[in-house]
Amino acid sequence: MVPEPTTYDIAELASIAGVSSRTIRYYGELDLLKASSRGPGGRRRFGTDAAERLRFISRLKTLGMSLEEIGELNRSFDLGATPAMLKHLDSLLEVRLQEVTDRIRDMRDLEFDLQTYRNRIRGKSNPESGDLAS
Repeated sequence: MVPEPTTYDIAELASIAGVSSRTIRYYGELDLLKASSRGPGGRRRFGTDAAERLRFISRLKTLGMSLEEIGELNRSFDLGATPAMLKHLDSLLEVRLQEVTDRIRDMRDLEFDLQTYRNRIRGKSNPESGDLAS
C-alpha cells in the first residue's frame, strides 16, 4: 500500500513556515505558492514542498528581492529550468549586491560628512563667531 502524501491546510503550513495564513493566501494570489490539492469544502491543501518554497521566498525577500523578481524565479523553477533559474538568480543577486555596495559607499560618505561637520561645530568655542551654519 502506497502512503498518502503529506499535505497541510493553510493554518498548519503557516505554523510550520512561520508566516501568517494571510501571507500564504497573498502569495497564492501572486502565483508564488500553489495548493497541491483541495480538501473537504474546497479548502486548499499544500504539499511538503510548500514550506520549503516559503523559506526560499522569505530568504530572497531578506536579500532585498521584490515579490515580482521572486515570481520570475518561481516561474523558471516551475518550468523545470533549474539551471536557468539559478543563472537568473545569480544575475539578480549581482544587481542587488551592487546596490548594497553603492549604498554602503553613500553611507560612509554621509558618516564622514557628519563627523566633519560635528568636529567643526565642536571647534566653535566662541559663540560670537556666528559661523555655525557654514
